Amino acid sequence: MSVNILYCEGGKNSPDIRIVANLLVGVCVIKPALSKKGLDRKILFIRQEKLLPGSTVAALKDRDFDQNDSEPVNSPKDWKVKDNEKDVQIGWSWERKEIENYLIDPEVVSRALGSKSPKIEDYQAALENSAKTIADYTAARIALSVCWQSYFPLQNCWGNVGIEHGHSFPPSLAESDCRYEIKNIVNNYKQVQPIGENKVMNSFDSLLYPCRIGGNRFKNFLTFFSGKDLLFGMKSELNSWGFQQPSDFRERVVNGIEKSPDNVWTWLPEWNQLRQLIQKAAF
Repeated sequence: MSVNILYCEGGKNSPDIRIVANLLVGVCVIKPALSKKGLDRKILFIRQEKLLPGSTVAALKDRDFDQNDSEPVNSPKDWKVKDNEKDVQIGWSWERKEIENYLIDPEVVSRALGSKSPKIEDYQAALENSAKTIADYTAARIALSVCWQSYFPLQNCWGNVGIEHGHSFPPSLAESDCRYEIKNIVNNYKQVQPIGENKVMNSFDSLLYPCRIGGNRFKNFLTFFSGKDLLFGMKSELNSWGFQQPSDFRERVVNGIEKSPDNVWTWLPEWNQLRQLIQKAAF
């Protein structure tokens, strides 16, 4: 039996749930999972205990930051975990960092906003300028994300908190600011778990070139950078187009997707691929 229940990271009315529900309409039931923490064990438990007889259950989560910088292939990534020494597929993760990475894609923006969309060349220029602005901050966030150990992840962001759905974004994004904040975060982390500052700084140094203009991560910033950060980096341009906050722009795009008469999963290759994978999968 193909998957007919998909747990998706995000709350009941989150953009994640609303978008995935539109991408998979007629394919399966979407259930909010809130956090991905413990979601893999939850799926295993449901399957092993046969808590939902007659159903095939899987999950979808954000990619987040990781060490893999291979070229995007426009397909979700298999999500597998170890269970009794066996690899078990729980479901999939997005190929891009988070749902906002798709909502800010120029193709999606143009289709979702229609005649109310910014001129596509102006929008693409603003998006690329945002990527340039947040390049060093992205390198720092990735370094902090991949260097943690045990069960206590390092804080991987800083800045003003709570002004926009709890998303932190710093007022200054220079390399020197990133080094200063990395040092502070590592020193605070040492109170919980030992970690070498050099380890994180070396990782940051190795990520600067890939995240800057000319690097592979920059070339594919819609995959490897945070979509939320890219939105914040465009805040002044969004204001000029009549959007008071980045969340207003995001909500307008989500609404456009929900109201579109199109088969919206055809807008991006990965969206179409997700639908096909779920229709074909049997666990």
